[in-house]
Amino acid sequence: MRRRWWIYVSAAVAAVVAAVLGLSATSSAGPRYHSTPDAEEHEDVTRAPLATTGSCGVERWSVKTGTDADAGAITLQSTTSTTIASLDAVPAPSSLPSNNRVKPTETTVYRLSATLTEYKLEADSDYHLVLSDGAGHTMIGEIPDPACVGAGSPLLSGIQKARGEFDAKYNATGSFQTANVPVTITGVGFFDFDHGQTGVAPNAIELHAVQDIQFGGSTTGGTTTGGTTGSTTGGTGGCTPTQLLGNPGFETGTAAPWTASSGVVSSNTSEPAHSGSWKAWLDGYGSAHTDTLSQTVTIPAGCSATFTFWLHVDTAETSSSTAYDTLTVTCGSTTLATYSNLNKNTGYTQKSLNLSSYAGQSVTLKFTGTEDSTLQTSFVIDDTAVNVS
Repeated sequence: MRRRWWIYVSAAVAAVVAAVLGLSATSSAGPRYHSTPDAEEHEDVTRAPLATTGSCGVERWSVKTGTDADAGAITLQSTTSTTIASLDAVPAPSSLPSNNRVKPTETTVYRLSATLTEYKLEADSDYHLVLSDGAGHTMIGEIPDPACVGAGSPLLSGIQKARGEFDAKYNATGSFQTANVPVTITGVGFFDFDHGQTGVAPNAIELHAVQDIQFGGSTTGGTTTGGTTGSTTGGTGGCTPTQLLGNPGFETGTAAPWTASSGVVSSNTSEPAHSGSWKAWLDGYGSAHTDTLSQTVTIPAGCSATFTFWLHVDTAETSSSTAYDTLTVTCGSTTLATYSNLNKNTGYTQKSLNLSSYAGQSVTLKFTGTEDSTLQTSFVIDDTAVNVS
């Protein structure tokens, strides 16, 4: 995001004042956007020249960004479908540790559908998202600036992904802007201190850090069961919006719960991932070879379902008419799509396949990459999802 000149000037002036007066690096008067900042801008910030506003946060910052002592306990390989109403009803903890998590809420990755009503770039460089279910329940989602996140954080790749998804649609500034669009948002549960922030939940629960945000679809308040992990009966089909695939971005560094040929799940940078460090790389040997990647999912009855993935095709083949090397996508015994060296591209493109006809069934989704005896073709897959609604 392009920085504005006055942000630089503010940061420079603050640095000079701090040097002259001997102020500490942490301050409650970091870069601000108004002479009368709103409630969420009264939190302390620390100077960070590479961040969007020149500042990062302080308060429970390690927990917010995944560099705390309990970060390894976050269940990144699975998501729990929920609603704003369910999360708003979770009892607030009596105290909030600065470098540990309140379990299980702050070690759980939640996914919910809501309306993004408004958004804003905060002084700590977070994107502050106000979420509503249309039935009187609200909460906040936060997307930190990756420049404010430690390199060892398991949340970093998701934060980078979510930040990119948001930047592709909106330009967040220091003033609240109205959106009023349906979103499906995934993030780690987090209890904040209640400063009277815009959109704050009664228990100050948030999704922080947001790991994924998808725009579009329908939003219903729903009725929940089973506490914070309950399902919603909102909508005409009684279907809980959720993502079904395990390890969808391969960021565990292993295939499971996918079944894959040896070497398919890779962090080799000669074929970069779409996001994060890991992806599935089928073929690319330049000799007769077949690689496979598969996972079985159960699509709930009464739901619509869409299988999406990002695909990069890199090839040494020069033909513009002959498919020498192919990638076949199947659902059970049915071929959903076929790609080949003819689909070569310089980056990734997202593919979307309809699985709604398989509602109520357990099906195996499978990629099969088949390469002929000469001239390599690499089929690189990342950020998969089976979204049901």
